[in-house]
Amino acid sequence: MPQGTGLLMIRKLFATPVYHANLGDAALSAALRELILSRRTKRYRHPNPPQGRKPGVFESRFDFLDDSSKAEIRALRQAMLTHLQAFLAVASGIEPDQVPLNRVRCHSWFHITESGGSFQPHNHPNAAWSAVYCVDEGHRQESVVEGQAGDLVLTDPRLAASMHLDSLNRRLHRDIAFDGARYRLVAGDLTFFPSYLQHFVEPYVGKEPRITVAANFWTDELSA
Repeated sequence: MPQGTGLLMIRKLFATPVYHANLGDAALSAALRELILSRRTKRYRHPNPPQGRKPGVFESRFDFLDDSSKAEIRALRQAMLTHLQAFLAVASGIEPDQVPLNRVRCHSWFHITESGGSFQPHNHPNAAWSAVYCVDEGHRQESVVEGQAGDLVLTDPRLAASMHLDSLNRRLHRDIAFDGARYRLVAGDLTFFPSYLQHFVEPYVGKEPRITVAANFWTDELSA
């Protein structure tokens, strides 16, 4: 430590909060898998998906969690809202009951990804927080090659952060580094991140479909 500096004060500015947990409910994942696969039909397919019709990917309409007629959908919606409430309480330094879930709105949909399917980099305008719940990670090839496992990748929003690379700034701690963060989701995993974050899904290579539920959340300020 340099003389005369006392304790080094390092502030982690411009941090990006990302939440990750596993619900640990195999029965819920199994019920959702069966339901979602049964909805791989024209009735539930999004007629005009934002990235267009992508080979190997079935994208549903944006109202999946709105269906209160199915117990498994109600359970997933409640779990996602409960985890969002806890996440925002910690991130904001408030009590959970101060997060007004009655004013939280969302769009939600499911993806069924066959071998070779992927998603290009994108973010989610007009929302605050985005979520991905992994229903089934599929059956990846036995020797998983990076870039072929359907990983969710979050990219650094500071576009110029990597303008210079050397042996020292490549060694920064994960929470202040600027390389992309990769998540290899398994059944039951739930991830929240700010909707402004650019993210993408790498190609998935496997024998069985990879199934996820995605959602965007925001607060309806007009109902306050």
